[in-house]
Amino acid sequence: MDTEQVILGLLMSGPKSGYKIKNITGRLMMAYNLSLNQIYPALRKLEAANLVKKEVVIQTGKPNMHVYGLTPLGREAFYQAITAPPVPIDYQLDFLTRAFFFRFLGEEEVVRQFEQEISSLEEQLEDLEQIRPEVEARGEEDGLFIFSTIVDLIQTLRDRYTGELARRKKRLAGKGDGMT
Repeated sequence: MDTEQVILGLLMSGPKSGYKIKNITGRLMMAYNLSLNQIYPALRKLEAANLVKKEVVIQTGKPNMHVYGLTPLGREAFYQAITAPPVPIDYQLDFLTRAFFFRFLGEEEVVRQFEQEISSLEEQLEDLEQIRPEVEARGEEDGLFIFSTIVDLIQTLRDRYTGELARRKKRLAGKGDGMT
């Protein structure tokens, strides 16, 4: 789903400000975190397309708040987006893109790159374990599914990279043994 579709989906449960949308995507939607620099242009685009309607809430002592709600057309657009045919997976993982060019690095540096990526994945898994109790306490079926899928994906990448690292270290050690 693109940014506009995610915003439409978040507005399905009721009107929200851009800041509220940011908080939801930052805390609840691990797979899709949006910045305010993405949210507000998308909201303007959705408003121009008559998919959302903006209400200005007057506040004393602070800037007025803009609250966005779905129009009937926006609700229809969301249903079309969520029931659309599947989109192929985007395989653009930064590490895999960089790995394509590892042939330009020495073998020791390639090993170091694998070690750093594995370490990063392990840190991400640790961070996810820290929030696991919060996710489980919510007991939301969809949230648990998303959380588990993300954990499984990161574990799979870590395990695949660990296997490849072991293979490369073994080859590197074999080269060292032949030179003595």
